[in-house]
Amino acid sequence: MKKFLKFVIALAAVLAVVITSVTQLTGGGMLVERIKNFASYQEESTSTVYKSAQRNTSETASLTEKINSTLTEDEKKALDIIYDGLKNCKSSVNIYQDIEPQRIFELVGLVLSEHPEIFWSKGDCTFSQSGRLTFEYSYSKSRISEIQTQIESRVSTIMSKIDSSASEYEKALKIFDYITLNTSYARDELENIEDNVKISTIEGVFIDNSAVCLGYAKAYQYLLNAAGIDAITVCGNAKTPDGDSGHAWNAIVIDGEIYLSDATWGDGYDNTDRDKYVSYTYFLMNSAEIELTHTPDPLYECIKSTAKDNYFVREGLCFEEYDPLDLRSKISESIEDKTFAVQFKFSDADVYENALSQLFDKGGIYIIMKSCDPFYSEIDTDKAGYSCDDTHNCITIFFEPVNTN
Repeated sequence: MKKFLKFVIALAAVLAVVITSVTQLTGGGMLVERIKNFASYQEESTSTVYKSAQRNTSETASLTEKINSTLTEDEKKALDIIYDGLKNCKSSVNIYQDIEPQRIFELVGLVLSEHPEIFWSKGDCTFSQSGRLTFEYSYSKSRISEIQTQIESRVSTIMSKIDSSASEYEKALKIFDYITLNTSYARDELENIEDNVKISTIEGVFIDNSAVCLGYAKAYQYLLNAAGIDAITVCGNAKTPDGDSGHAWNAIVIDGEIYLSDATWGDGYDNTDRDKYVSYTYFLMNSAEIELTHTPDPLYECIKSTAKDNYFVREGLCFEEYDPLDLRSKISESIEDKTFAVQFKFSDADVYENALSQLFDKGGIYIIMKSCDPFYSEIDTDKAGYSCDDTHNCITIFFEPVNTN
């Protein structure tokens, strides 16, 4: 599910438009339960070189271990059997544990969530009363090998640009930027997602630069794991103007604390004339923040975050009061760095509403821009704009450089 932000030109009003991907689980038959097109909601992906971070050598349990610890012993055994079957492209496996078919399908989804490298399965499977779980695969083994080679090459190139000595925060931010700036939301393929399964996997991101929410989340997880950062894909629902819709995002561990990030919504300006910008509202949130719009499925409810050091706190962009001098300093840095966009978060709704009023209703933004660029040699004020997020008290201001041609 994709959230799209439309922003204002010349500081006019802002809209948020949401296009949703459809989650459809189908069952059928008296003797055989079937889950079909699981990929449209809960997909998987990637190569065998960079494996998901399943185990953690520290005393702290990994995200995968936290989730798996909530399973019964029979469910854990079934999870291992399913993983072995999918990893090795087995046509079927036998589940001897007494588990309801729907729960078996949920465990299939969990395996794919924990293992983005298994991109060759859409999640389609059938389960008979005799306990046989039969898988369907998107590719032959030879084709899987070919795609793996392509993914490995792309991922190696990406990882070569990540400084191994950087902090976990710096790595997570750089990878977040990469995913959002190099991937387009595959809205045109949504209606025929059965025939475009790869948009729900990292194959879509790393090969075609096009994906839906699950592909974004899987690719972000995959690269974070490659950088040595514990991460997992979380599936659930997100709020849209039309109601809740199936969605996927990530839980990640930075400096020993759990955070929630949504790379899809970080790409909120995709397919607009602001698509070179990233929204950081959904980068490193805690549970209270993200659950204003996102609700995890029951399997992932054990993943909770109380962390406070989000992007805005770490970057000095979170304000407890409106102070034009503080905003001017950050806007000036943006202009000097040639990023031409800056995003602010305010501590509560009252401070946020006051900032909106001071900046845009009373024209404070023009005073700030003039003080930063008195001769208008750097920014074109006629093309400045902003977007706002009333839910999270965030304002993004965009600037366009002066055209010197």
